[in-house]
Amino acid sequence: MSTEPASLLIVDDDEMNRHMLSRRLQRQGYTVAVAKDGIEALQMIRQQPFDLVVLDVMMPGISGLEVLKIVRKNRSVTELPIIMATALDGSQDVVEALEIGANDYVTKPLDFPVVLARIQAQLHMKRLAKRTEEPAYTPAGPGGGEVGPGMVLGGKYRLESLIGAGAAGSVYKATHLVLSHAVAVKILKTNATTTPEQRARFQREGIAACRIKHPNAVSVMDFGVTADGITYLVMELLEGYSLADELNSAGTLSLARCAEVLLPVCEVLSEAHDLGIIHRDLKPANIFLHQTRTAEIVKVVDFGIAKMLDDDNAATSSQQLTLIGHVLGTPAYMAPERLQNRPYDGRADVYSLGIMLYRMLGGRLPFESPDGDPLKVALMQLNDPPPPLRELNPQVPEAVEAVILGALVKNAAERPTAAELAENFTQAIRPPAPRLSDRLRHGNSRESRTQGAGIPQG
Repeated sequence: MSTEPASLLIVDDDEMNRHMLSRRLQRQGYTVAVAKDGIEALQMIRQQPFDLVVLDVMMPGISGLEVLKIVRKNRSVTELPIIMATALDGSQDVVEALEIGANDYVTKPLDFPVVLARIQAQLHMKRLAKRTEEPAYTPAGPGGGEVGPGMVLGGKYRLESLIGAGAAGSVYKATHLVLSHAVAVKILKTNATTTPEQRARFQREGIAACRIKHPNAVSVMDFGVTADGITYLVMELLEGYSLADELNSAGTLSLARCAEVLLPVCEVLSEAHDLGIIHRDLKPANIFLHQTRTAEIVKVVDFGIAKMLDDDNAATSSQQLTLIGHVLGTPAYMAPERLQNRPYDGRADVYSLGIMLYRMLGGRLPFESPDGDPLKVALMQLNDPPPPLRELNPQVPEAVEAVILGALVKNAAERPTAAELAENFTQAIRPPAPRLSDRLRHGNSRESRTQGAGIPQG
């Protein structure tokens, strides 16, 4: 990938807007050109390549929408991302711009951090789109076939059937040939563009998961790379469903059910944090409700983006495993300090647990964007207090709401640890002990009834 800075074109008839935006983007390391109207913009786009255009909607002469129509005749949304700038948020102009082929929009007056985040997001998606256009490479086994059922990895694990697939890789049900034991095998998704950082992240998942020895953490039994370049992780095979599945079915959960799920998760996280391991992607989909013949066991899965604080190369690894403009994790469950790329510790996971508890009891997330825009959600995480939980579910005790809000404070230093969160929640749902006067009154009532029962009736 080229190390040259991205080339941006700012199109706006307002000189102050052009000057302010171009200077601030140049400070961020971008190469920036400006155009004062649509005609000049079209000429510049024909004459030189740009990686992205920020285009004002309302301009004299040729409007931004007309410029967008002309550009889209020859340049696709992935070839040249275009972000529209408008003072008419939610207007028909925005809808029309998106229908014509705008990638995104920002509203005036321009909030530079928002503009920067949207530019970074579009440039990142452009890079990913370019990668997918390159020839793919599918790892092959000893016989040259593609990865799939029937393949034997490392001479020990025969893949039986696909369980599921995600961004990082695919999970198969497999058989340990020596022990005749069923296991789960996660295979890193690889192609021609698989980077060393992706392999390093997968390896760190195996190392991190192996270090956590807890009955409520998924057990990792083996890790390896075959001679054909297939990277795999061997785990215990789980049967059941995720917390996300249960929430999709039930909507909200009872206090008792929340405690059944929360307390084991807090135990796992407390142990992981003591080892210097942060999960970084806690969400209902990564809480598995393993069903055995006799009981349910809550399992925390996917430490695939865990940060190991005691790694000798922690600073270097953090830079290698995080892309500019892209944060590892899920914004809806992500702590503010992580979104701001500030130092963080296990209390970032506690924030994610607070989001989960809010969803479990309230039936919805505290921070949601109607149009599903993750950047808007991220800004809410940074700036907005969560809506009162008891307005969504009046049955939630005030003490429980206070515990959840305590886990969701923006300042990480004010949040509890995972162990403290478990204790706080347990105390909040515990029935209050009867007052001494109530116990005495109850005792006197029992004594009177006993005495009355012994009086002969005549």
